[in-house]
Amino acid sequence: MAINISNANNRDAVVAFEGLLGKQEIRYVDKKGEPAQNARVLKADSEHEIPVLLKKAKKLEKIGKMLIDGDPEVDMELTGMILTDTSKVYVSPRGIVHLVEEYELIHDAKGDLQKRRLREKAMQNMNSDTPVNWTGKFIKKEDAVRRFVFTNTKQLVHINGLTFDFLYQMAEDLDKKNSLLLLRGGEKADQPLVMNRGGRPYNAFLEGRVKGDGYCLLLHLSNMELKRPSNAGAE
Repeated sequence: MAINISNANNRDAVVAFEGLLGKQEIRYVDKKGEPAQNARVLKADSEHEIPVLLKKAKKLEKIGKMLIDGDPEVDMELTGMILTDTSKVYVSPRGIVHLVEEYELIHDAKGDLQKRRLREKAMQNMNSDTPVNWTGKFIKKEDAVRRFVFTNTKQLVHINGLTFDFLYQMAEDLDKKNSLLLLRGGEKADQPLVMNRGGRPYNAFLEGRVKGDGYCLLLHLSNMELKRPSNAGAE
């Protein structure tokens, strides 16, 4: 994905960011040493599940006799089918639901429900004309790991020679400070980063590392802050 980012000197550049994927070192084989892989198999369709059979039979005893006499829970055409491309859908007793309203449930520290509200679907603010802003707010790395829960990490990469120099300078500045930099979106640089429409907002912290002529820029994403309880240490 491409993003428009601004640095400390208010220079803008379009760069790319990508997820960090570890190398897959595990290889699955069968008893003969032949390559093997996992597969998703359809267990049963909705018309042949036990609750549906119970509605028809009315009693569990009758279902037991049906199972002994035949295979009422098995659809010979669908059961055991290997699934490949699937999509998540919401269903109701009437069938597939096409318009879904999502709600946010707000709980207090004890887990009690405090508020129920419609979830706001914010617009994405990363791939737009307004750049992601270099706020100038730094936090030491040792402090950041104690204050925030980082749920994901993306790597910023250059797309040409000019953006290499642009990102290398950013990484060098951050490496010298040994700190993470808070990045913000929006025209006023006061919004958390939202990657796609309706996505979760994140506080984003940029980490830079350099080694020789190489650089590494990591965008750490957090949606949870660690706070010390107000009565901590009280006797």
